[in-house]
Amino acid sequence: MENKQPSKLTTIVLGVLLLVAVVFAFYSNSEHAALQAELEAEKAEIKAELDDLVVKYDAKIAENTTMSAKLSAAREDIVTYRDSLESEKKASYSTIKRYKNRVYSLQKKNKELFTQVEDLTAQNEKLNEEVVAAKAIIETKEAEGAELAAKNEELAGKVAVASELTVDGLTVASMKKRSSGSLKATSKAKYTDAFRVSFKIGENVIAEGGDKVAYIVITGPEGEVVAPKGKVEIAEEEVYYSDTTTIDYQNIATDVIVITDLVRKENKKGVYTVSAILDGKTIGESKIALK
Repeated sequence: MENKQPSKLTTIVLGVLLLVAVVFAFYSNSEHAALQAELEAEKAEIKAELDDLVVKYDAKIAENTTMSAKLSAAREDIVTYRDSLESEKKASYSTIKRYKNRVYSLQKKNKELFTQVEDLTAQNEKLNEEVVAAKAIIETKEAEGAELAAKNEELAGKVAVASELTVDGLTVASMKKRSSGSLKATSKAKYTDAFRVSFKIGENVIAEGGDKVAYIVITGPEGEVVAPKGKVEIAEEEVYYSDTTTIDYQNIATDVIVITDLVRKENKKGVYTVSAILDGKTIGESKIALK
């Protein structure tokens, strides 16, 4: 009977110890599960932060700034780190701490890069505004220049017109040369040795003064140029002329007389047309009939 008492006590002690062990194991497992769940939640939170960074980088890269290459490289680092986090089978305290520190570094880098992008964007916007303003000024100046050029062209046209010389009273007389060398008026072709052409250049203070070359063109009854001595350009066309004279024009009214010799034996009866050319333009014309 004395030997059975210790055996019963031992059984009770062992039972108590077993119960304590079961309870301890239960609480240990519960605490472990709770800790693991908390670590997994923190892992998910870290991943969400990384996903958010990727979205932000995508938005900045889409702005197509000069820093797109740096932004793309930083984004790839984040994606690589996020993939590494996802590959972790089981989260641990040390793992979560390491990833949190890394996320903090990435967020700091993200802030620095984005600040640079914003500064650069602000500078570009300011530069664009300055370019637009400068372009507006240039366009205004060009418009003013075009308007001034048009006015100058109009004024130049008016000056050109105003500076053109005018001729009054171009007249022609057929003349016979006497043996003494003097001239006498005649109306017969067989006695005509020369045409006396006279006209007056009007006063013009705007025109350029100095020597002026006048050309006399005599056209016979059949349309031929009489006694041609050379060619002169008029209205972009070369024409033969019969005589020429140099006039000293000093912007005042100037009388001009030209004696143009003819070959008597070549004269024909009919109407002759005599015109004067000055500064490349026909300035006067007259007709005379020879019998």
